[in-house]
Amino acid sequence: MEPFGEAGADQLAAKEFAGRAFVLRVDDVALETSTFVDDLVFMRQLGVRPIVVLDVAQRASSERLVGLINRVGGEAVALDGTSASTLVVADDDEGRPVVRSVNAALLSLLLDQGYIPVFSAQGTLLSGRAEPLDPTDAARELAAAVHAKRLLYPSETNGIRTLGDGLIGELTSSEALALAAAGTLSATASKALEAAALGVRSGVDAAQLLDLSVAHAALVELLTAQHLGTQVSSHVLI
Repeated sequence: MEPFGEAGADQLAAKEFAGRAFVLRVDDVALETSTFVDDLVFMRQLGVRPIVVLDVAQRASSERLVGLINRVGGEAVALDGTSASTLVVADDDEGRPVVRSVNAALLSLLLDQGYIPVFSAQGTLLSGRAEPLDPTDAARELAAAVHAKRLLYPSETNGIRTLGDGLIGELTSSEALALAAAGTLSATASKALEAAALGVRSGVDAAQLLDLSVAHAALVELLTAQHLGTQVSSHVLI
């Protein structure tokens, strides 16, 4: 399971990611990518700590993913925000559930022990009732709580593109928030871009919008100097 050459070279390239969390919000398209499961296990072998976040409606996909990871030599665990009150939610003024507090202790324990958490996006109300969450928001909250090195969101267009179809490779968090609010992007792209920017402002090193259906897409960020899609960071180095 060495998709990018010799293990020694891979370990050297991934050194800055070792011991750090790598949060991936994935959809069904990414889950069906032929390399996705092996890539997660390979990350873990390199010392990187992947956390996979799925929509709670993808529960069957979540269970299947856990089984596949365990079958190829990884150790995956399915959980959600009701587990140890990881995500406590409450309704806002418009009746939408929002995260009020994060208890990342269980996630940190699992990561320390080498497990790959597969997280279904739902939290718990103070009443104890489970409440579905937008997985984009759940991924952002979890990434911030564990001070993730990267937060990845799926993008069918492999990032944010200009009207001339040119890829925007880098954005600051301020630029990303302004673009998300401009009304020129699809609702899905705007939501992901806003979450990426807010995640960076909450302590995530950088966030990425990319096409996770591409073979080894998540590993490119670890093992090469190349960035796929659009990256959002607190500042852009010229």
